[in-house]
Amino acid sequence: MKRELREDAIVDFFKNELRNMEFIDPKNHLDIASLLDSLCDHNKERYEKALTAKDIWKFFIEKSLRAITDNLRGYDELCRYFDDYIEYENLLFALDKNYRDHTIHSVWVMLLGFYLRGNCTPFKNFDYHLPEYSPEVQDDILETKKIIKKFENPLWCLIALTHDLGYPIEKTRKANAIMAKMVDNFGFLSQKDFDYSFTIVHQTAINELLNLISSSIVWISKGHYKIGYDSGLRVDYAKSFERLDHGVMSAYLLQMYLDWICDSMNIMHGVGEAASIGNEGAAKKTMIITLLEAISSHTNKNRYTYELNTMDSLLFISDELEEFSRYSRSLKTNDWININCRTEVQWTKNSFGMSYTFDNRDIGDDIESFFKEKVRKTHNRFELNSKRIKELTITCSDVRKAKPLDFK
Repeated sequence: MKRELREDAIVDFFKNELRNMEFIDPKNHLDIASLLDSLCDHNKERYEKALTAKDIWKFFIEKSLRAITDNLRGYDELCRYFDDYIEYENLLFALDKNYRDHTIHSVWVMLLGFYLRGNCTPFKNFDYHLPEYSPEVQDDILETKKIIKKFENPLWCLIALTHDLGYPIEKTRKANAIMAKMVDNFGFLSQKDFDYSFTIVHQTAINELLNLISSSIVWISKGHYKIGYDSGLRVDYAKSFERLDHGVMSAYLLQMYLDWICDSMNIMHGVGEAASIGNEGAAKKTMIITLLEAISSHTNKNRYTYELNTMDSLLFISDELEEFSRYSRSLKTNDWININCRTEVQWTKNSFGMSYTFDNRDIGDDIESFFKEKVRKTHNRFELNSKRIKELTITCSDVRKAKPLDFK
């Protein structure tokens, strides 16, 4: 099966899917549809679309949180951060000639994820990492997954809409380098880099985050579970945090702002063999681990997987695929332009392929290195397995030149 990822087709699919989203009141359907149509309107300017994306973002963040928890403490603070994020993004466009929109992008990643789940076989029937060490706990694992299944739609919305919130932190180091070049021209000036330091209070929160995103629920006996973390995985995420990768920075923001996360992860330490009970609690904790791990892993170069039917794989693929609506600045004119990269997907039960065709002549010439990096990232992310992913392909074509450039 092969399809082109067109904005109108993805939006139309999502509009139809709204009827299956119990956490969205039907009376809001028309307003959502109107906002989505504005997002597809090529006559609107980038900033106007960014404001539309902001309304969509806030609506689905609130509804998704309310579907999962009654604890919305921190939601208003997160929204205020997002307002600042949109304004700060204008500065990032000025600082980095290759910077591309992430405000509108996050909404398209959400929409694209729903589209892939609904149409592409490899992304159906999500699995969650719940190790089975004994046949007697199989019923508990199945019941836990059954509960999570009810919340997959709002969980995906949260993952997709928040996965890039940490971008300003990652980009600050580049800002330092750009400002340093200018300041160096004035011999009597010296620049003090804008950098980060973490107090012991921050270190506690960082340690808890690293433990959380490298952990999983383990049913140790019928009706009883514990939470354990993979020490090697934790080191991988610690390296990602040291690099200020925006994925783990986004997860850190959510942990700091959303009280629901801390409230639900009330894990007792130092109580010997004490274990937790209840499928509801196990499901809630697994959803939080899934949320933060998916966001953190999408920029962690040390992470790899052999599955496509997981939230983290869906985020990675949706994020990489979403090139059909990205905004950047033309290197030739400095005007806002829609990159408009023609994107296609094809799939079977155990394979998935991505194809990009670049035919917009208003974009600068540094496309080959960008897409080769995309190929490298995808290659490093997935491990082929005879029982799971048998084939994963990515093809990039630059047809703007007299002699088309193709690489895989």
